[in-house]
Amino acid sequence: MKPLVATSIVAMLATVALAAAAGQIKVNPFVNSDGRVLASFIAADTWTIETREILQFGQPVTFDYYVELRRPAMLWDKTLAQTNVKAEAKFDTLTGKYTVSRQRDGRMVKSEKREVEGDVREWLTVFDSIELEPTQPLKANTDYYVQVRLFKYPRPNVNLLAILPGGSEDSSGRTSFIYVR
Repeated sequence: MKPLVATSIVAMLATVALAAAAGQIKVNPFVNSDGRVLASFIAADTWTIETREILQFGQPVTFDYYVELRRPAMLWDKTLAQTNVKAEAKFDTLTGKYTVSRQRDGRMVKSEKREVEGDVREWLTVFDSIELEPTQPLKANTDYYVQVRLFKYPRPNVNLLAILPGGSEDSSGRTSFIYVR
């Protein structure tokens, strides 16, 4: 029994260490007078040398974000709104230019060419005013939070947690707020 407990503790510590190394996503929610929530976020720490190398070899890189508006509850937090935003980049080794695109809930939002790597890094990691439309009106003086989870593709390393439902995100961030009306 003791070796099983020790193995479990080591596995949990390794998971915590990997999560801490992945970097945090900084989330900034804003609620307008209509009760709509806009989420801006920056995932600057998720751009790594490994990401850059994959891109430089001409392989496409995808940053897949899941953004949720949630209300804390006793057992399971209630999801009031969710959206998926995806940023992709590919380097054309012949022309030396990048093709970048963004999708929201599977629909193409924008696609363009970029020449500077810093612009591509920002394209993949900075999002401004992503609208979250709650399924029900927000309640005054109630706690809510916006959570952002990131999955990067191609997956740079094998993660045993990825076989579980929902997988294992590469990075995440969360910010709480009280809806004051």
